[in-house]
Amino acid sequence: MPEKEAHAISHHILAASTTLLGISFAIVSLIGAMGHADKTLADEFALLSLILFLGSCISAYAAMRAQKRSAAFGRISEALFIAGLISLCLLSVLISFNVVR
Repeated sequence: MPEKEAHAISHHILAASTTLLGISFAIVSLIGAMGHADKTLADEFALLSLILFLGSCISAYAAMRAQKRSAAFGRISEALFIAGLISLCLLSVLISFNVVR
């Protein structure tokens, strides 16, 4: 991936992953505040998403700031972002079908 393309993609990944990081944080907080953290695995899935999006944010920022390793950080941020999206989608499907208890 060329350096300019990595920078452009990282800019978009940073914006989207910070938003989804906030959503994941809100899910973890709400489950804990409602007292369902002991009864369900949903907070663990949301925490996994939170960690993946945090890693994506950090690596996307590093891709924008780094001169020599911009492409490598861009690939890392993209992989973490996709993994976070998958974990958040699985969490929604599991909650929708009441599989997570």
